Amino acid sequence: MKLFEKGETTASFRALSDKIKQEIAGLTNEEICNTDLGDLEEYYATKYQIEEIQIFNENITKELSETKIQKYNQFYSSGYSEFGPQYHMIDGYKVTFTIPFEGDEELLYLRPSSFYYENFQVDRVIAPTDEEYGKIIFSLEYAKSELQRSENTREIIQKNFQQEIDTYFKTIETINQEVRNYNNGLPHIIKKCLETRLQKANDYLQMRERLELPLKLNVNAPNTKPIVLKKTKKKKEITFPNKKEPEKNYEISDAHYENIKSIISLACVSMEKTARTFNKLLEEELRDIILSNLNTHYQGTASGETFNKVGKTDIYIPFENKAAYVAECKIWHGSKKFIEAIDQLCSYTTWRETKTSLIVFNKENKDFELLLDNINQVLQASDRCKNIIRLEYNQWQGIFSKEFDSKDTLTINVVVYDLYIKQ
Repeated sequence: MKLFEKGETTASFRALSDKIKQEIAGLTNEEICNTDLGDLEEYYATKYQIEEIQIFNENITKELSETKIQKYNQFYSSGYSEFGPQYHMIDGYKVTFTIPFEGDEELLYLRPSSFYYENFQVDRVIAPTDEEYGKIIFSLEYAKSELQRSENTREIIQKNFQQEIDTYFKTIETINQEVRNYNNGLPHIIKKCLETRLQKANDYLQMRERLELPLKLNVNAPNTKPIVLKKTKKKKEITFPNKKEPEKNYEISDAHYENIKSIISLACVSMEKTARTFNKLLEEELRDIILSNLNTHYQGTASGETFNKVGKTDIYIPFENKAAYVAECKIWHGSKKFIEAIDQLCSYTTWRETKTSLIVFNKENKDFELLLDNINQVLQASDRCKNIIRLEYNQWQGIFSKEFDSKDTLTINVVVYDLYIKQ
């Protein structure tokens, strides 16, 4: 199959923009009047934002297998069978490369505005899921004799792969830049459309008032309401002959997890902007600020220092007497304390709590970048860590073992904020 040939990025992004305009234009007068514009802007920006393609170069794998290769017969002549067929099948090797990625898979099939006219052939593409990264499967074939007589087989294969795939990666980066331009322009488009729709609704309401006609607003129209955590069911495999009903697992959804992280981020980024005010606060006081922000969205269910399992945790959101979310707030005091915080977080959680956060504040280190590099090294070297991804310069998310000898895991979002000020 081929990449970057099913459509153009400009046309695809234009279609999305048109869809946004149509959807906002379709809002009822009650919906646009009863809903906070800031909330609507955030809703549409989240809904229509496109996730860039992220390639994980360090995790590319390769596999060797035997195959048959078609080789052209240089003596072949049309109409002369004595010279043999046009092609011969010879013994060869196939090197298959698996390239993990995240992001919107559909981007891989779009053609950027500045396009490299090449043959972007791959074996297949596997779309990413909530549990697994996506995969681009790419292969190169070599005659056995070609590799057997070479002393630098590994270097040759790697060089050929890099030469072939570099153009793919450049094209992906070009597309990503266009995605960034599209995402950056979303707020302006959305805001303008909402303001236009609101003005139209206001004109309508004013006319109703002039005509002295009663207008009853829909009480069920969208409004600024706290998000309520929902319980989800996980399907459980049923083996014959003992049929069992699927067990209800209480867990926080990915959407709520992302929303909670976003709320925390907004609160902490605000602290960073006025670091002189918050630098002097203790862990508990910083925690309380985060809690107050969470409680504006989750109906006051967030609590601090709530007992759970074997200890206390800084932030705890319960749902139906189960833990929906657990987080720890820590001030940076070195790598050892950081590792202890991760161990502490693991010890607090029960099997139902699979999504957590570790929020770290820097108050003493002048070189914030060096601190982040230190944290990155610690996470990469952690015995608990099964998989770690650096989402942003100050944020990581990974899968950690709850116990060193256990298969039970939990997701930890590690995020670091800089409250350092010059004395």
